Amino acid sequence: MTLIRNKVLLFLFSLSLFSCSSGNVGYWEFKLIEKSIDTLTDIFKHNKSKTIKKIEIPSLPNPPDTAIQIAVSSLNGSNVSKSEIIALTERLRSELVLTKFFKVLERDVMDVILAEQGFQQLGCTTSECAVEMGQIMNVEKIVAGTISKVGSTFSSSIRVIDISSGSIDKIISFDYTGPIDELLKRGMKKIAIDLAS
Repeated sequence: MTLIRNKVLLFLFSLSLFSCSSGNVGYWEFKLIEKSIDTLTDIFKHNKSKTIKKIEIPSLPNPPDTAIQIAVSSLNGSNVSKSEIIALTERLRSELVLTKFFKVLERDVMDVILAEQGFQQLGCTTSECAVEMGQIMNVEKIVAGTISKVGSTFSSSIRVIDISSGSIDKIISFDYTGPIDELLKRGMKKIAIDLAS
């Protein structure tokens, strides 16, 4: 980018030096200078690097003496690809473990248990379905939710459901406008800490 600017400036300087040495600037020279100035203006105006707003990570309180045993259901997505949803769900699992508030059932173990019981996780979107899944896996709580995208904004709604009562212990709604990379790297960490707090 700097190299392009330097070349344009050098060109303009050379053009003005040679064209104006006789004191006359012709119509075509004038048009060329005018077009070059417009191009240079566009370069300065449109190519400013957009800064990505970083997601603020809250501080994590001290973990309890005993971690809560949970399972994390695959998140449901809307306008988000299947591979992105898988990546976001896995990242949320990892971040929940790192809080030390939760003892998280591994995905492979979950899949084996559910397959043995003939339970179809796909399409399990209601709290009742999540409770049934949690009962099969013999966990205290289950984390479920959705991530949708409208325009360039990602909207997450993640909830912790108590298996014994079937009630929602906590729900975290979080909106982020920007690239999905930031949501993966910092957004899932923020959600995990918010769920633990």
